[in-house]
Amino acid sequence: MNNLLRFLVGIRVFLLFLFLEIIAITLMVTHSYYQQSVIINNLHTARGVMQAHATNFIEYLSLREVNTILSEENTRLRNELSYHQSDKDTTRGTVYDSLKMPLYTYISANIIDNSVNKQHNFIILDAGKDRGVEPDMGVITENGVVGVITAVDEHFSFVKSILNTGWKFNVRLKQSGDFGPLQWDGLYYNQSVLSDIPQHSKINAGDTVVTSGYSELFPQNIPIGVVHSYEIKRSNFYEIRVDLFADLKKIQHVNIVTFLYRDELKSLKKLENE
Repeated sequence: MNNLLRFLVGIRVFLLFLFLEIIAITLMVTHSYYQQSVIINNLHTARGVMQAHATNFIEYLSLREVNTILSEENTRLRNELSYHQSDKDTTRGTVYDSLKMPLYTYISANIIDNSVNKQHNFIILDAGKDRGVEPDMGVITENGVVGVITAVDEHFSFVKSILNTGWKFNVRLKQSGDFGPLQWDGLYYNQSVLSDIPQHSKINAGDTVVTSGYSELFPQNIPIGVVHSYEIKRSNFYEIRVDLFADLKKIQHVNIVTFLYRDELKSLKKLENE
């Protein structure tokens, strides 16, 4: 108590000044219409600014939920296209068998962990066995290929990223039709390298690179990127640098590709190896 009294005595001059200021402002506002209007307008302006910031903050907090809803809607539409379209749709990656049944369906998932600055980058998704996810399933976004599932537990799955020097898959030059393996060389997170394209192929900067469809991982013709540059490296083959469409630093939602005839294809491959 004594300490509080000593403190108040020490700031008595400041307290007196503050008291007099309050009285002066009160008298000025009470007896001056102009001052009243100025203060009221300033208060309204401050309130509007605070309200705008509060609204923006609330909208920011809801962005993740909105993005999740949009991702799930995109997955639903992709699956509906697989079931209702009557012909082969190469622009949306929907491939049909002879009975006009889809070969692929899709599972929506969110990224909960991701790396892009290592030589062997991986991604963790919030979908696992409980959602029907299995190893060796492809992972894509609306902008291209993300990676392949390598391990799964009950609620999560582990993805080998396209930015992983230990993984490659077949792609195709859309203009010429030539295909070869695409593999990250560990240099730039937004570029990968396409090899084994013969020298006689017609290549131009800006040519589109798409999935080949030669495996059960991805439907054919999913856009991957565009040709950035190219040069002859090994005898008569080009090495092509590809600018990737998918920005793995920014993606939050993905689609897991489910090949509906996996078991049949595995059985055929076993027979082939016997």
